[in-house]
Amino acid sequence: MRIPLATLVALDEDELSEALTWIDWRSFESEVVTGFSDELDEADAIGMLDEDDPRELVHRGQTYLIPLTESGRDRYVMIASIAEILKDRYTVFVHSDSYGGADTHGFLVLTNAEAAQARQHHSDWLERSFEPLPLAIDGFSGKAIPYFGFVPPPEPGDTPADKKPFWKFW
Repeated sequence: MRIPLATLVALDEDELSEALTWIDWRSFESEVVTGFSDELDEADAIGMLDEDDPRELVHRGQTYLIPLTESGRDRYVMIASIAEILKDRYTVFVHSDSYGGADTHGFLVLTNAEAAQARQHHSDWLERSFEPLPLAIDGFSGKAIPYFGFVPPPEPGDTPADKKPFWKFW
């Protein structure tokens, strides 16, 4: 359920915490989708073609293929992909106190108009409580991740060495 910006900035820390979307590192990707979709206007809701394998999301009649990695980083692959899909209408922020080091992270989804208003009129509140979502980083591990429309360059050590397997020496 969307909460107006004027209400959000007036909330105390506990009330604000309850207004956020919370994602645990053990959450299912489908929980990420429904958690974020609940914060959108009804016309902007995100759906899944298959809740058991939510690789394909539907938003405003268009289907998006999410590059899930089958790893523990998929929560942030989904979060970053949703943020990328929504970027023309919404801005996603991560709760500063929960980001990095915690098992569960809080997210705030604002319309782009609300985000601009928050930056202009409530910058102290926004900077004290939130930071912009870094799209290409898994907030739980700090490792690079892909997301819809982006594939990170391979990290050193991710590519196999140019060594022949022992059986090819014969």
